[in-house]
Amino acid sequence: MRGLGFALTVVAGGALTAALIPAERRGEGLALAGIVSGVPSLVALPLGVWLADRAGFTPVCVAGGLVALASAVVVPALPGRRPSADEAVGVVAGLRTGALARPAVVFATTALGAGIVVTFLPLAVPASMSGLVTAVLFIQPAAATVARWFAGRIGDRRGAAGLVLPGLLLSAAGLLITALTGSAVAVLAGVTLFGIGFGIAQNATLTLMYARVPASGYGTVSALWNFAYDAGMGVGAVGYGAIAAHTGYPAAFALTAALMLLALWPACQDRR
Repeated sequence: MRGLGFALTVVAGGALTAALIPAERRGEGLALAGIVSGVPSLVALPLGVWLADRAGFTPVCVAGGLVALASAVVVPALPGRRPSADEAVGVVAGLRTGALARPAVVFATTALGAGIVVTFLPLAVPASMSGLVTAVLFIQPAAATVARWFAGRIGDRRGAAGLVLPGLLLSAAGLLITALTGSAVAVLAGVTLFGIGFGIAQNATLTLMYARVPASGYGTVSALWNFAYDAGMGVGAVGYGAIAAHTGYPAAFALTAALMLLALWPACQDRR
């Protein structure tokens, strides 16, 4: 039920947000929306770990549910959106359209690392560094949130297309450095670099996809981008777990970073 509600909220909310932002400031507007969605993660990820350790999981789940219900009071005040006269772009058609599919694939690849960091890094670091986990769960979304803002400002001035490849490379490099799980400095540096790359990729791919469709396609872009996000997170967590069972955590981080470079092909094709 939570997944269904979350899917409806992010897809519809994303399309509405894109419709309300002037095209010439779309990158910065989406960055602001990213901050609004990123700050709760920034606070709740480490706070949830801390609270679950001291009060149990039930209070964490109840608190999360109550916050979500409380936010529903602002829904009637949301601005409406007039139906577009353009022909709607279907999700299946969007998947077959290279101009939309290529950025989505690149973003899904960077999201692999996000699923891995959140799910497995707390298990990968030595027990003596358990205090590092809270810092990591704060730093990674913080770096991503700040990077989204700067990527949006740069993208509005110079174009978002040139930021997709750097976002991918920084994400892969950050995950590779994180493979040094025995070093607190390396882990902190790695998740920070990954967060920066992930934030750049988030803003650049979404801005680029919205720019390539008429207003009638905003819902499709929102659905495709969020599908890429969730698919990348899920595949990353499951795939990393299967790899780590045979190689151990450090090697699995390094292998995942190498696999992320497969997205260089669609990223380079898109630049052309």
